[in-house]
Amino acid sequence: MSIFVNRTLNMKHIKAIGFDMDYTLVRYNSEAFEEMTYNEIKKKLIAEKNYPKEIKSLLFDYNRIIRGLVIDKPHGNVLKLSLHSKVKHSRHGGSELDFKEQQRIYQGLSVDLNDTTRYAIVDTYFSIAYACLYMQIVDLKNQKPELNLPEFLKIEADLIDALDMSHRDGTLKGEVRKDVPKYIVRDPESVAVLENFKKFGKLLWVVTNSDYEYTKLLLDYTITPFLKEHKSWMELFDVVITSSAKPRFFTDKLPFLSVDLKTGLLRNHHGKITQGVYQGGCASALQKDSGLTGEEILYLGDHIYGDILTLKKTCNWRTALVVEELEGEREGLLKTREINNEISQIMGEKVKLEHQLDLQHNNGKPKKETTQTLFNSISEMDKKLGVLIRKYSGHFNPSWGEVMRAGIEPSRFAGQVEKYACIYMSKIADFAKYSPRTYYRPKRRPLPHELD
Repeated sequence: MSIFVNRTLNMKHIKAIGFDMDYTLVRYNSEAFEEMTYNEIKKKLIAEKNYPKEIKSLLFDYNRIIRGLVIDKPHGNVLKLSLHSKVKHSRHGGSELDFKEQQRIYQGLSVDLNDTTRYAIVDTYFSIAYACLYMQIVDLKNQKPELNLPEFLKIEADLIDALDMSHRDGTLKGEVRKDVPKYIVRDPESVAVLENFKKFGKLLWVVTNSDYEYTKLLLDYTITPFLKEHKSWMELFDVVITSSAKPRFFTDKLPFLSVDLKTGLLRNHHGKITQGVYQGGCASALQKDSGLTGEEILYLGDHIYGDILTLKKTCNWRTALVVEELEGEREGLLKTREINNEISQIMGEKVKLEHQLDLQHNNGKPKKETTQTLFNSISEMDKKLGVLIRKYSGHFNPSWGEVMRAGIEPSRFAGQVEKYACIYMSKIADFAKYSPRTYYRPKRRPLPHELD
């Protein structure tokens, strides 16, 4: 696939390239991993939170959730927002809210996502399982009140707590260790891209929240076997920082610990950051010790908030976002070109008829026969559009449609990508089509007044 450009980026000026690990440098089999996560959350809800055993029968549905959705915690609703945080699509549990109910609750106002007591954002792949289960338990509560499930707000809090426990106690990573090929995708083309960057003199960094043991496991599996010009990932990467506590890595001044590569033991680190493996630390010290400006560093991640937004606001590094969903989105767009053209044609005709209807009213007393004919024609067009839009949406997520659009507007997720990522792509291997010295330039985007 291509690399998509929001802001000019001259790779000749980039001297260091940093990578997040999970879902960026290392690709996951998302559906398998999230199903495993889903089952672990259910176990903890029953064992630790006294949820009824009936939730055992719930089955994981990977297509129930897409990234960029928002959970309205006290209402049991899941929302898809436009660029301007307007609710464009909503579900209560798994049931779609009709337009009138949606308007009654949200009143056409922009959703204030700073209100974290009410709203939670599904912004990472690691949130898919928890959000899917939230929708299903909301349905179960509505269908079986005799189970005495908690209120919707408490359900969400319990799910987050169970998910966090699964990360903290090593359950999820333990399952990956048992069967790495099931959960982790090897990508030799990405490894070739890394070596090509290195050949062109770029410093390569890894900055991950995963611990050293897990990082070593995944990089041993995905990087080392496919290297042509280096013996191992430890030779390929100049600096590897584990347990980095992002986004605090970009904002706070935390100390570095050095990692003993043979034992995995930690010791205090004093002095400059040189080639090696570390734990903790901070972006400002790494940048200073490398003798670089923020404009000379490019960082790639998959998490719009943990990797990209905070970094852009605090460090002035250049940013790249990995959006795995792009492959499916682009495939859907190619398949729906004819449908989209037909929708645009009918919409153009509908606008003309609506204009004629307005003129009838503007000219005084409209003729009843004429206005009724126009109303009937517009109604027929609406029926055709409804059929076409459903056909179009069927090529994307069956519940939510496109990740990057909310109706005809960009989705809020797409807005965040545009605002904070200089470039974006589906995977690191997409760099294979480009030279490490490429000058990425955005295409000129017409403004609304330029199209009329």
